[in-house]
Amino acid sequence: MRQLALVIFLIGCTAVENEPFPDPTAALDETAFRCKVEPILVKQCSYLACHGTGESALRVYSSGKLRASPPATNDDANAPLTDAERHANFTSAVGFSVATAPADNWLLRKPLPAKLGGYEHKGGAIYADTQDPQYAAIYAWLGGNKSCN
Repeated sequence: MRQLALVIFLIGCTAVENEPFPDPTAALDETAFRCKVEPILVKQCSYLACHGTGESALRVYSSGKLRASPPATNDDANAPLTDAERHANFTSAVGFSVATAPADNWLLRKPLPAKLGGYEHKGGAIYADTQDPQYAAIYAWLGGNKSCN
């Protein structure tokens, strides 16, 4: 009986190894993000009551709003984003890129009107439809577009 208990115990302690999840930052281009996607997020999402707060799952740093370090002066608050802030915007957006298809990504579905398959967004619909240029730019980036043109 002790041997059986020991066997059951050892079987229950077998290590399970999962393959690591691929790094999503490797599949998405940060340069294309900076020129095509970040301006959309800054314009549409960076308000202090929305994603311009450190507590938000999608956090967006922007001049005059959320900064990585509390600004000492008004000039500091309105200075261009640092490379570290821009990279943080990229990694924050990439955190929403694990969908199997770009159209299922939260950066696209959340601000899309519900009648078009969007989710309830506290800030309301941002895109008019899937033909909206902002939607198209984010869709292209999520699909692997590396162009700034």
